[in-house]
Amino acid sequence: MIFNRFAREARRSVEAALQEARMLGHDSLGDEDLLLGILRADEGIAAEALASLGVTLEDARGESEAMFSGALASIGISLEDIQREAGDAFDLRIPDKRRIPFAPGAKQVLERAVRTSATLGDNYLGTEHILLAILENEDGAAVRILARLGVSPEMLEEGLFAARSG
Repeated sequence: MIFNRFAREARRSVEAALQEARMLGHDSLGDEDLLLGILRADEGIAAEALASLGVTLEDARGESEAMFSGALASIGISLEDIQREAGDAFDLRIPDKRRIPFAPGAKQVLERAVRTSATLGDNYLGTEHILLAILENEDGAAVRILARLGVSPEMLEEGLFAARSG
């Protein structure tokens, strides 16, 4: 992936996404991590649009964790029971030295972000392009997190374009 067109804010959000994935124990970086990275970096048009709709890092992270716990519960595994039984030994975090690859969905988001930037006539790739690309996948974890927070793709797109013009 070529990051030379990435604006500073977009680069920082991808770096923050890797930190979120590592902290949450994700073995690969997904679209939900890209969303969390935008919120964690708290820079750029996408962070501004998310904040204007009341989306916080803590709330989005909480929904991500709830979705993971719910997925485990659907196959009969209680994350809460495991955490309680393991106590202090339970830690999902990925060690700093271990590389976290981009999941296919995250790669597609970044590829769509490049196309979105070109379509909008921008000569850079910003956080707004990444977020618009995230919103294109209605089945993605990030869109589901936003929906659980009461934010639709249409609301967010409107906020993004308002922030771009302001």
